[in-house]
Amino acid sequence: MGLPTLPVGIRAICREEAELIAKQQIPVVWDRDIAGDPDWIEKAIAKITTEKVFLTIDVDGIDPALIPGVGTPEPGGLSWHQTLNFLRRLFQTHQVIGCDVMELAPISDSVVSEFTTAKLIYKLIGYQFTA
Repeated sequence: MGLPTLPVGIRAICREEAELIAKQQIPVVWDRDIAGDPDWIEKAIAKITTEKVFLTIDVDGIDPALIPGVGTPEPGGLSWHQTLNFLRRLFQTHQVIGCDVMELAPISDSVVSEFTTAKLIYKLIGYQFTA
């Protein structure tokens, strides 16, 4: 088994990813399950097996209506408030020792994706010091 990991908001995978998830028994919080479960955040947090976490945010996990400039603008995804509520709770319950934000693919003549991603990073910094 690899390092502990918890993919959240997943809505599309390839065959190789599905095989890896099955082989390594990686718990996944699927987007379709989030949509109908008001307790999804607590259930997701309960799956994290370490006190310290490194957070990787792939912005194409967020609804492309909010951040359209991504590598894979798959329909669905986390809303702004779902994202922030999950992150705030993560910072409250675990020691976040670092993070990265990836997969931004800016669109010419639009700053929506860059602005929203920057605002997300601003929120992460705030949660580190206030949660």
